[in-house]
Parts: sequence; C-alpha cells; structure tokens
Amino acid sequence: MRTPTREESDDFSRAVLSAFHRELRDQTRRRYEPLDEPERLLAWFDDGRIVGTTAAYTRVLTAPGALVGCAAVTAVAVVPTHRRRGLLTGLMRRQLQDVRERGEPVAALWASEGGIYERFGYGMATRNARLIARRPAARLTRAASPKDPLRAGAAAEHLDAMRVLYEAVRPERAGMLDRPGAWWQERLHDAPDERDGAQPLQAVVADGGYAVYAVRPHRDENDAPAGEVRVRELIASTPEARATLWAFLVDQDLTTTIRWSMAPVDEPLWLMLRDPGAVRYAIEAGLWVRLVDVPAALAARTYATDPDVVLEVADAFCPWNAGRYRLAGGTCEPTTASPDLALDVSELGAAYLGGVTLCELAQAGRVRELRAGTVTRASAAFRGELAPWCPESF
Repeated sequence: MRTPTREESDDFSRAVLSAFHRELRDQTRRRYEPLDEPERLLAWFDDGRIVGTTAAYTRVLTAPGALVGCAAVTAVAVVPTHRRRGLLTGLMRRQLQDVRERGEPVAALWASEGGIYERFGYGMATRNARLIARRPAARLTRAASPKDPLRAGAAAEHLDAMRVLYEAVRPERAGMLDRPGAWWQERLHDAPDERDGAQPLQAVVADGGYAVYAVRPHRDENDAPAGEVRVRELIASTPEARATLWAFLVDQDLTTTIRWSMAPVDEPLWLMLRDPGAVRYAIEAGLWVRLVDVPAALAARTYATDPDVVLEVADAFCPWNAGRYRLAGGTCEPTTASPDLALDVSELGAAYLGGVTLCELAQAGRVRELRAGTVTRASAAFRGELAPWCPESF
C-alpha cells in the first residue's frame, strides 16, 4: 500500500471507475484534475497493478455552531478480482491514521452501499429528501413579492452572486461543506451527454437566495406539454427568498413536475402550498460521519444546553479514541468518573451533526443508558435547530 505517483494517476482512476462499472474518459479526467489532491491518494498494488483505492479531499464541514476540518473521503474501491481479502479494511485503517496525523477531527463520505462503513466507525449523520411536486396543484399560498427583480440565466453567469449567498448560509446549516478552488465549477458541472434530455443548467437569483435547475422538455402520450424542472440546489437565507424561488420554479410554462433529488428533510415547501399534498418526500441516506479525534470533535461544536455527561466510547478500529470522556462546559476530557452513556463511535458520528438523536439511537438499542435520565438530557443538548443537510456528493 502506498501513494501512487503522478504517472500512475490514470491507473488509479481506472481502478476506481472499473469497480463502479465505468471507464475513464478524457472528459472525466479533465473534470476531476482540478480537484485532485495527489498526496491524499492511497492504493494497494499487486504485481504493479492497482487493485484497491481510496482518497480524500481537504474540506471544512459545518457542525452545530462550528466549522470543523474534515477529510471528505472518496474513490473507495477494490477491483472485483481482489475483494474479500481485507484490502478495504487496510485502506480505511491507514487513511484514518493519516487523517488523524493531519489534525482533522472528522471524516465524512457518501456510501454507495449502506452496510459497508459502519464497521469502520462511520455513522449516517444526514438524510436527504427526494422531493416531487406536481403542477398545477403546486401553488404557493402567499404570492411572492421580491424586493428586487429576479436574475436568471445560464448558471455559470451567476457564480459570483451564488458564491456570496452560499457562504452566508453555510455556517448556519450543519452538514454543509466549504467550496474552495474548483469546487464551485464541480457543483455546476453540466456535460451535455450527462443531461438525460434536459436543457443546459440555469440559475435564478433573488434577494437572499438562489436556485440552480434545468428543464427537461417532454410531451405526454396525448402530445400535451409535460416537462420537468430538475432542481440541483436551492439556498435561501430568508423565508421571503425561499418563497420567491419556489414561486419561480413551480410556475415554469410547459412543465408538470418539479423534482429535487437532494433536498433537506426539513424543506418546508409542503407548508407553503395551497395543497400540501401536491408535494411528496421520500427520505434517503445522506452523509456518513466518522469522529477521528473524539475529544477534539466533540469540543469543537456547540450544544443547545450543557450536556454534562460522561461517555463510554468504544472504538475497535481507531483504538486511540476508546475510553471515557466527560463532555461538559464546552470541553471534552478523559475521565475516570462513572459513565452515564455507553456507545460506539459510529453512534457518535450519527449524532454529531444534530440530526439523528441519541434518544432515537437508544430506542434502536444502539446507545446504553447507564444513569437514568441522561439519554434525554444529552439528546436535547446534541440536537440542532435545523436538520443537517449536505447538498452535494463528492
């Protein structure tokens, strides 16, 4: 196992893509080269051939009341001929050691299969909503009255405005990531052969928010217009901005459907419509979070109330985390005091962003209460006001 050389970067990419039944194309190479951090690649080699991979991006994750250094883990793959040999376990162990040495308290990833990463200490910390609204029933209860005229057009033309609006909202919503360097270009990636019949990516900017979307023209079996509005991202800092943006999106001529595949689970569109039944939500898995340095990660974020709790943390994969900690008064320190709660580090990862509660985990048998009343008290302290949401995969 080692870091590939620059000359081996294509071999690395081919190994990753082959595990997902895809091939390396020039446009794929051009897309990801600006994002690559070659020093954060890891690969298994067998007789000179790359057979296992992982990588990470250096990002900043919003936690409740804090911005935390985060290893955004990606490109995790083992080629089909070398599975069930412990290669993935070796990669994950080495990567987490490297993350610790870099001083990043947290790692995060998107899982192609949900059952893979819990054994490495990751917990599912966010969920997304697959939102579908139907026209003409999807009409807002109150007419939007923007202070300033809307600006709309090709998405790239509005990048500067969207960047400012995103940064205004990012610190307030746990789960969101910074977008340094080429990450905004990646967010607006819009290759023609990947549009699935949609038109080029558009943006609409209001006072206090923006939406990125594309329209897929379509006609139904009766040759009537039945187009689809595909929302990629909607960011709003005020209720007025949210109403303005939704009013625009649900009023696109020649369309009957509005879809948003990665909406926050607390997106309030249904409460804004005359007919709440005109929109449906399907809840899906989101971002998985791993506490690499338990005391540093827990001390970094803020809490709704002082938890004042002693945690017995199990971590078989990263033994430096295992132990007893007192979380109180904005600090998290090792202690010999009797524990109040016992849980695995993956449960801490799930609860870290304030979306999955310790009470829910306890009801699922995943957190043990050792002193009566501490689950309820600690759960209320960990909970955030907004549901955590990561609007982008990586």
